[in-house]
Amino acid sequence: MCRCRCKFGQLGPSKGQFSSPHGFCLGLEEEIIVADTNNHRIQVFDKSGEFKYTFGVAGKEEGQLWYPRKVAVIKSSGKYVICDRGNERSRMQIFTKGGHFIKKIAIRYIDIVAGLAITAENKIVAVDSVSPTVFVISEAGELLLWFDCSEYMREPSDIAISGREYYICDFKGHCVIVFNDEGHFIRKIGCDGMTNFPNGIDISDAGDVLVGDSHGNRFHVVVFSRDGLLLSEFECPYVKVSRCCGLKITSEGYVVTLAKNNHHVLVLNTLYIV
Repeated sequence: MCRCRCKFGQLGPSKGQFSSPHGFCLGLEEEIIVADTNNHRIQVFDKSGEFKYTFGVAGKEEGQLWYPRKVAVIKSSGKYVICDRGNERSRMQIFTKGGHFIKKIAIRYIDIVAGLAITAENKIVAVDSVSPTVFVISEAGELLLWFDCSEYMREPSDIAISGREYYICDFKGHCVIVFNDEGHFIRKIGCDGMTNFPNGIDISDAGDVLVGDSHGNRFHVVVFSRDGLLLSEFECPYVKVSRCCGLKITSEGYVVTLAKNNHHVLVLNTLYIV
């Protein structure tokens, strides 16, 4: 069982409102950074849901945002990596912490970015859900490595990185597949009946793997050890969550998720200790 610490957002175009937000991340100070997809903007909040600022001009030109789906932060600089549609299926752009456009990275080889994460070495890792593939890209935009994971998974939906391991949710395979940073399969975590339609993943500082889903319109989290041993699970029965997108753990051990179809962000006190 988990308690809802705060819930914020509703359908609309005003500040603090959302329209089908597809992704979020935590910033350097653990602010909640939301890709407000159908409003073509990024919104930034503190952990209690207080609005801080927003940026983004709707459009397909460089520096504009067109249905932004995923956002990640480069820890060393605070820069934002944002994946939107642009003129192609997928586009990647880098902005300053204040929301000023820096550059576009061409990713014509990616169909739909389902997961976006940054390694400790500031490499950008993007996962394509249409043809399950992982792409590792430098901040300068160079494609460093890619590997096909379709042999092991059906539809990637989120990614978390811990050390040299990539943990990828398989939405239709009801599990998490772990690869090393060279693309070699390591192990599978979870199964049908335990991690149904997983759509969010994060790894605590202690190495616990938290996997979230909203199957049945309720938010459900399963906690595993890094090796895949089931440690605990909990759900939030009192808050309707339709299509959660992403999961992040704060330094206090709160779990943050995004309910795309309900147009709000949830911060949950799971009594889970990091």
